[in-house]
Amino acid sequence: MSRIHLLPDHLVSQIAAGEVVERPASVVKELVENSLDAGAQLVEIQLDAGGKARIEVADDGVGMGRDDALSAFDRHATSKIASFEDLERVATLGFRGEALATIAAVSRVELTTAEQPGEGQRVAIEGGRVRVAEPFARPRGTTIEIRSLFFNVPARRKFLKAPQTELRRCLEVVQGYALARPDVRFQVSHEGRELLDALPAPGTAAGSRERIGQIFGAAFAAQLVEIPESEARGEEAIRGFVGTPETARGRRYFVYVNGRLVRDRAVMANFYRAVRDEWKAEDFPALFLFLEVPPEEVDVNVHPQKSEVRFRDPSLLDRIYDALRRALERARGEEAAPLRPPAAEPYVQFAWQGLGENRPPGALDSRAEPGSTGAASPPPALVELPVTPTRLATPSYAPIERPIVPLSGRRGEARPFRLLGQYKGTLILLEGPDGLYLIDQHVAHERILYERLRRSLAAERAPVQHLLTPILLDLAPAERLRLLELIPGLEEHGFGVTGLSGNTLALTSVPGVLSADAAEALLRGLAADSGDGAGGPADLSRRILESLAASMACKAAIKMHHPLSAPEMEALMAELFAAEQPYACPHGRPIVLQMTDSDLERRFWRR
Repeated sequence: MSRIHLLPDHLVSQIAAGEVVERPASVVKELVENSLDAGAQLVEIQLDAGGKARIEVADDGVGMGRDDALSAFDRHATSKIASFEDLERVATLGFRGEALATIAAVSRVELTTAEQPGEGQRVAIEGGRVRVAEPFARPRGTTIEIRSLFFNVPARRKFLKAPQTELRRCLEVVQGYALARPDVRFQVSHEGRELLDALPAPGTAAGSRERIGQIFGAAFAAQLVEIPESEARGEEAIRGFVGTPETARGRRYFVYVNGRLVRDRAVMANFYRAVRDEWKAEDFPALFLFLEVPPEEVDVNVHPQKSEVRFRDPSLLDRIYDALRRALERARGEEAAPLRPPAAEPYVQFAWQGLGENRPPGALDSRAEPGSTGAASPPPALVELPVTPTRLATPSYAPIERPIVPLSGRRGEARPFRLLGQYKGTLILLEGPDGLYLIDQHVAHERILYERLRRSLAAERAPVQHLLTPILLDLAPAERLRLLELIPGLEEHGFGVTGLSGNTLALTSVPGVLSADAAEALLRGLAADSGDGAGGPADLSRRILESLAASMACKAAIKMHHPLSAPEMEALMAELFAAEQPYACPHGRPIVLQMTDSDLERRFWRR
């Protein structure tokens, strides 16, 4: 008998569900997308047990008739595409016709829908099998209730996280679509408690800023700078906001393509590059980027969850980079100075004119008293000075013969480097067997102190300082839940966090070795982390200790333009190359730059 056979439909649906439905947040995403595609102006989401027990999404969209209400749960049944050409230019959030079928295969579903008030349908499905299909009176719109997610796939259900974690991920999904559609009202409640009520705002730049303020706070929204409009290119538009340097404390990065929230590495890489080029910094501000691209110019069918896209025009990324860089310039309070037309004559002589010449004292016109005859009076700005033979500066060379610096690596091998000296009190120069090495002394010392402090802090509990005036943290609903999850671990390290009304938390105490500003930045970074929990108490402790050590090391490290003696430089280099990671600081900046012999020869045209 043949060993190859067709799988039954219900098993195929359960396998497909693994690609589309990973957790309650995946269900919320698919249902909210359907509501928006249906033209809803109000989307209500109700959750129980973080969505593991119950998810209900209700909208006031166009609704469905009896036949469509049943067909919607068939695999690959959709009203949004009908041909390959339609797939080439998808303009809706959903299009594959997989979501409802896969959700129904692994849960208990009840759908009520109506195209006209009072003339609706009710469909109940359990594990992919229709149990009820009957008329049902309700207002225009659609309500889908999902109960007991993965009740028939226990292996999948046991991988779900704690209710608070699953609830936070659901909130993150809703917040993402609320930012994209400020004209739609979004309401989220959990077990009867309201968590989010984003009121509709105009679908303009002002409306987008207002919606950002509804979720992240008005003070944060006021720190955003609008991305300047680019030259019109048909249906293409690049708009949104970047934050000022103060917004770098929380990782709030949102990129949308035609209203779809995506994770696009190429776009984010251009954002990081723009910040580095414009700000010369590694502190990345908030980003809310809304891209409008002709549907045929973007491929949204490259990821099972439609979270990644591909652009058919590579030059779009260059235009995004240019727009971001102009916005970042504004965010730092900088504007391009107006160009001044060049003068007909130079204001001053070139710096090298007259070098190497021996002029007699009378070479310049002598000053004349007013009314005297003879040579004309020189311009008032010119004053005759004693002229001496001009020579180039006398060169000064550092001693060539110095002993080899006793640098050793982690394995104890000798490194044949020779100390050349210090450049402008900032860089330490080493001659190596294969080229010239430039060491940033501040970053090198920061790495050394960081490794010392990390070992010290891990060995003993840091003291606590209580704040006279608590620091108020205005957070998004999902960020607030994130910190509440972490409170037990934070308290062990000296952080005191108290919940206030709304989405505000109060920071009441911080570790004694950390400033209040650094503590706030650390908590905002933890709040913005969208991971599942903190990976356990050990992982949270590691992250906190690393942040503490990095902050302390940066403040205590040798500053730039600080002269060092030869023995001090040798000691610093010896400890650096004995470190666990001698090539980057705790923040990721490079410590060592190398110019190889080949590089130097090419620059001098010797090869």
